Amino acid sequence: MEKNGKIFVAPPQDGSDFKELFKQLAAAGAGRPLGSDGFPQGPWTPELLAEAISQIDSNRIGVDLRTVQLWFQENEKGISTSNIRWLARIFGCDDPEATSEWQMELSAAQLRLTAKRRDSKKAGSSTAPRVPDMPPPVMVDNNQTRPVGRQGFNLARTSEALFTRGSPLNLPASVFAGASALGFLSYIVGIHSATYGRADGVVKQVGFLWAP
Repeated sequence: MEKNGKIFVAPPQDGSDFKELFKQLAAAGAGRPLGSDGFPQGPWTPELLAEAISQIDSNRIGVDLRTVQLWFQENEKGISTSNIRWLARIFGCDDPEATSEWQMELSAAQLRLTAKRRDSKKAGSSTAPRVPDMPPPVMVDNNQTRPVGRQGFNLARTSEALFTRGSPLNLPASVFAGASALGFLSYIVGIHSATYGRADGVVKQVGFLWAP
């Protein structure tokens, strides 16, 4: 549609937020002058749009190119109230009635973007980190004995259970029993009492009973 020699697109009023709405209008080149052949000259670029806004007579400050570039990018940046006025002039093709309609449409789209951004932050903050799934605890039936798995003999675990969970006398009794068994074995083998003669004539007793 043509209005004042420019491409005019009516406000869609489809509930789009500012990012979605601006993407459609920039791609359509809404507000750009028609070419000499009467056809659209193509979509908006950040440079062309910034220059067009800065050339509006009543806009003494203009607009920063970086600000316009943010409108084109995929981010959460919206548009200020003052820039909504100038962008509405562009999309409204300098027509007072169309500019007013576009100002209302852009304001509503910016509000929808703000609400969407706020809801997204709330959803992100309310999502607690999930605890990795843990295997269910093993239920033990005291009335029924079932082998869980075959386990080999573990000397360390057996010794720990013997000396830490039993009677305090287990350890000295085990030491005494071991010493007695070794003494008996040394007597059978014949090493309970043995002598060793050194080269200097000194005789040493090296038997088991003399070791302590």
